[in-house]
Amino acid sequence: MEGSRSVARNALARTIGETASKVASIAFFVVMARALGETGFGEFMFALSLATVLVVASGFGFDELVTREVARDRETAHAYLSDTVALRAATCAPLLALGVAIVALGGHGTEAVVAFVLVGVGVAIENVGHSWTSILQALGRQEIVAVALVLQRFATALAGIGVLLLGGGLLAAAAVFLAGSLIGLATVAVQLRRRVLRPRLDVDPSRWRPLVVAAFPIGVNTLIFTVLLKLDQTLLGVLSGAAEVGIYAAAMRLVEATMFIPWAFHAAMIPWLAVQEPGSAALRRGYELALKALTVVLLPVGLAFVVLADPLIDVLYGAAYDDAVLPLRLLGLTTVLYGLNSMAAVTMAARDRPARFTGVLVAITVLNVVLNLVLIPLHGATGAAIAALASGVAFAVLAVRQIRETVGPVRLLRTLRGPIVAAAASATAVVTVPGPRVAVWAAGAVTFVAALVTGEKAWAPEDVGAFLRLVGRGDGEGAA
Repeated sequence: MEGSRSVARNALARTIGETASKVASIAFFVVMARALGETGFGEFMFALSLATVLVVASGFGFDELVTREVARDRETAHAYLSDTVALRAATCAPLLALGVAIVALGGHGTEAVVAFVLVGVGVAIENVGHSWTSILQALGRQEIVAVALVLQRFATALAGIGVLLLGGGLLAAAAVFLAGSLIGLATVAVQLRRRVLRPRLDVDPSRWRPLVVAAFPIGVNTLIFTVLLKLDQTLLGVLSGAAEVGIYAAAMRLVEATMFIPWAFHAAMIPWLAVQEPGSAALRRGYELALKALTVVLLPVGLAFVVLADPLIDVLYGAAYDDAVLPLRLLGLTTVLYGLNSMAAVTMAARDRPARFTGVLVAITVLNVVLNLVLIPLHGATGAAIAALASGVAFAVLAVRQIRETVGPVRLLRTLRGPIVAAAASATAVVTVPGPRVAVWAAGAVTFVAALVTGEKAWAPEDVGAFLRLVGRGDGEGAA
């Protein structure tokens, strides 16, 4: 129970930080979309997507590996921090140079090339900063990571919005993004040293090859997963131009803004998953409860994107982005799929079995590319959203077998039945209940909670008891 409470505390701290930071980021991107228009906003998002896809290779599996190993042995933190920072810094430059060549040869213009350099360096700095955050995650200090995120995102949003409102363009927005990344890196580095441990400089090139070999399977999975998230926008930029990227990005930024929920949960879960006994009942039970918790939180979010897509796009972006409504409805359905699929990938890494998951990711990537090549020329941003949804469904199906082999016979029906039934009841209420829009939304929320509680008491009373014990509301007896 103490381990569960530690996971919950860290997940809550990270979630609060991510929530605040995502609000700031959404504000920045909404103002940018309005100020720069579809083309300018599309150029920025293309630069961000391409830089993310390229620079992730410089961290190639280090985050999960460092978190896993430091959770098992705190003394390894000094060597892992020194070596991973050195390796990340050494590999970012050639990757960014490749990105510059791609943008220049793609005919995006000089301004777009300069914007990519600024955004790309910012992404690289964030990537280097992950060496510090992975140590903090392993040692259960997610509140420090949360503070760093809030400082970085709010500084970026406030400065960026101010610059854009004063007439700044694409390059000004990119420069602000770079400055915010520097603030985030400085915060995690200083706070780790002051409040957790004083890292010793311990760079040893002789350890680099074993480090890279150990991280490689994790890195392959992380790279493919990141490519999957950004591939749709990148292919849109190549096949349909910046305007379609802007339409798709307007919808995708809202969905991506919710991804902090599974990220926060995964970051808190990795240390716990790493130290559990193989094949233990605790491992299987913990995974089931984690899966249920993610589904309970993410299903209402996904439903909100589907039901409220029209007013959300209108209020946030304006009539010029009406074509983003259908993509948002389709991408909203991927919200839950992303949480469950990324949980599977993280679990495989934490249990020293990332290579077993690579085949699944490769198959899904091939499927995604084929779907995009077929659908984008026909339907633009909507086609890319259809490809993303189909890929997410296929991913979930293929991941089930791998997880059952790793953590044990996970009872999916028992785990997910309550949240799914509650979501169906909520959607029915929203569609059928008459009255003002706000009242209808409230009815949907109340219906979800009521149906969830009723279903869980009937189908999984021990889960209700576990939750009550977790929050300190007694021993959970009589939960049924």
